Amino acid sequence: MRDTHRAAQQVIEATGAGVALPPLGAACCGALHVHAGLGAQARRLAQRVIAALPGEAPILVDSAGCGAAMKEYGHLLGTVEAEQFAARVLDIHEWLAARVDDLPQRPTQAGSEALRVAVQDPCHLRHVQQAHLPVRTVLGRYTEIAELDDDGLCCGAGGAYAQQHPEIAAAVRDRKVAAIERTGARVVASANPGCMLHLRAAGLTVRHPIEIVAEYLPPS
Repeated sequence: MRDTHRAAQQVIEATGAGVALPPLGAACCGALHVHAGLGAQARRLAQRVIAALPGEAPILVDSAGCGAAMKEYGHLLGTVEAEQFAARVLDIHEWLAARVDDLPQRPTQAGSEALRVAVQDPCHLRHVQQAHLPVRTVLGRYTEIAELDDDGLCCGAGGAYAQQHPEIAAAVRDRKVAAIERTGARVVASANPGCMLHLRAAGLTVRHPIEIVAEYLPPS
């Protein structure tokens, strides 16, 4: 999701903040390993990530599943160091929502209307991190938010679940697609790679919220 990462850097810098990219040592966060019950591998990956990102600066994550896993490093590893690391982790929308007034206003043209976007809340963002409202704060600065009427039910992706149980995952997705279609929106915003790919496979136009926001920023 390199386009998402580039957009994230652009939007963060638009607030006046600087961005330090992680080194190669901060590779996989271990989220999928946790999902699969591979605890030992997940702990090794978590230790690598912690070692690669020292200091006190906030760690902004643009993937709901990764962010949820990294916020649980203290529980996963059971160390003070891991607890302190986890306290630095924020979903990117949480950080931006507190600085939304530092972002440029939406450019307006005569007769132009705000893009209507259906927001699909990844389970790891809404139910685990409980950070879905900041998405609306940030995205709503530039677009018209269309809410789904399914109370945040799963889209069916479930990490690697869609690959292991495609028929069940597709049936769950059908319910989500119906909820999206009822909004009348042509674009769907989802802040998790698994959800994005799963919904795109159903023929929907799905984008990360930060990519949409980045398009409204003036050229740097």
